[in-house]
Amino acid sequence: MRIRRTLALALFGAATGAAAQQIVSVPQSEAPVARPDDLFGLPPGQWHFAKRLWQGQEPCTPTECEGGYTSVDLVVSAEHSGRHVLIIAGFRGCEAVGHSEVEVSEKPGKPSFGRVRKQVDRVIQGVAKTCNLTAPTIASLDAQQLFPPKPAA
Repeated sequence: MRIRRTLALALFGAATGAAAQQIVSVPQSEAPVARPDDLFGLPPGQWHFAKRLWQGQEPCTPTECEGGYTSVDLVVSAEHSGRHVLIIAGFRGCEAVGHSEVEVSEKPGKPSFGRVRKQVDRVIQGVAKTCNLTAPTIASLDAQQLFPPKPAA
């Protein structure tokens, strides 16, 4: 997982999909995540998927997958690992970074995919508000792609 200690703001959304979220300012030295700037190198305007985008284009596995999206100034990472999806978003030129974690079931389906999609939007909106920017409209995350099926035995 992408864990670095250079965050200016943490955005904690409820992992269970509740609408309430709490914005907490965290000093960079104590922050658990960082803006995934390496994803700015991806072609903009579409979601990209790989086991770990920052390491290359290795295909997703049933237990690990990262979806990345960039626009001119926005970068978003949705990283599936085990029973969790970590969402990180930030804007170029703004130190604030938003993140949230969504817990999914052993066999995620449409409800889990919908919660992940909604939480991506919440994280983007929260960090945009903190940065005093307008969040761009982005392509909707097809969260099902974060959960490829297990190979047939």
